[in-house]
Amino acid sequence: MRRRRDESGIALLVVLLTITLLTIVVVEFTDFAQVETHLALSARNALQATYLARSGVNVAEALVSVDGRISPGSDSPADFWAKPYPPLPIGDGTAVFKVRDEARFLNLNDMLAAGSFNNDRYQVFVRLFKILGVDRAVLSAILDWIDGDGVPRIDPPGAEQPFYLGVRPPTFVRNAPLVTLRELLLVRHVTPTLLARLEGFVTVLPVGNLKVNVNTAPAEVLMALSDGTLGNPGSVARLITTRETEAFRSQGDIRSVTDFWEALGASGQGFVETSSPYFRLEGVGEIGDVRRGIVEVVKRDSARITRLSWMPSNANLTLTSLPPSDFLATLPVFGDDR
Repeated sequence: MRRRRDESGIALLVVLLTITLLTIVVVEFTDFAQVETHLALSARNALQATYLARSGVNVAEALVSVDGRISPGSDSPADFWAKPYPPLPIGDGTAVFKVRDEARFLNLNDMLAAGSFNNDRYQVFVRLFKILGVDRAVLSAILDWIDGDGVPRIDPPGAEQPFYLGVRPPTFVRNAPLVTLRELLLVRHVTPTLLARLEGFVTVLPVGNLKVNVNTAPAEVLMALSDGTLGNPGSVARLITTRETEAFRSQGDIRSVTDFWEALGASGQGFVETSSPYFRLEGVGEIGDVRRGIVEVVKRDSARITRLSWMPSNANLTLTSLPPSDFLATLPVFGDDR
C-alpha cells in the first residue's frame, strides 16, 4: 500500500510538471505569435506609408508641372504649388507634401564653372558669409572640398586631403561638386549648428550658374548679390515690399524697382530671375503609428519634370545624405508629351 501511494505521488508530480511545461510552451508560443504578428503589421504599414509618401511626391510633381504650363516665367508664393495643403486621406492612411523652389537660395556648386574657379560667384558667397557672420575660412574649406586640385587655399586657409587624413575617422575629399547639403558636415569647420544656419540660404544643385528667384529669395541672399545691394539694404527691402503686392514676371518688372536694379549693377544683374528651374518636393506617408518620408529634387523645363534625386528621409522632412534609391531611373518622366 505504501509503494502504491509513492507511485501515485510520483505520477501526480509528473502530471504537474508536464502541465507546467505545456503552459510555458503555450505562453512562449503565444508571445512569439504576437511579436510576429506585430512585426508583420509594422512591415505592412511601413510599405504602405512609403507608397503614401510617393503618392504625395507625385501630387507635388503634378502641381509643379501644371504650373509650368499655366504661368511660365514666374514662380512665387502666390502659385498653387507653394500653398500649404491639408493631409490627403488615402485608404487607411494619409499623405502630406510640400514644395520649395530651390532658386531662392545660392548654389554652392556654382563656385566652380566647368571645373574652374568662378570668382564672381565666389564673391557672392563671401558677401553672404559676411552677412551671416560666418568665418570666411569655412568658405575656403568648402571650395577646397569641391575643387579638383589638391592645393589648399591660403587666404584664409582651407583644407585638402592631408588635413582630412588626420581626422578620426579619416575622410577622403570629394574634389567634385557636392551631392547633398548634409555632406558639408564632413568639411572642416562645419558643425551641425552652422549647417542649420546655412540651410536657409544655400543649396546643392548641379553646376549651372543658377539665378536667384527675386520672388522667393530671402533678404540676405538678395543683399549678397552685389556690393551695391550689400551697401543699400533699403533697396532690398523695397523689392520685398513690392513683390508682396504682386509677383515679378520678367526682368522688366525687376527694373521697375529702380534703386534695387541700380544697386545690383552690371555684376549682379545677371544673377537674378523671376522663376525657378529646380524644386524640392517632400512627401510623408502615415498609416497607423508608422511614418515614412521622401525628399525629391526635380528640374522643370516648361512642364517636363526631370528627377535629379529621390531619397528617403526622416518623417520630419529633414535633409538626408542617403544615396538615391535604385528605382529612380525606372520611374516615368512626368510631363513628357512623347
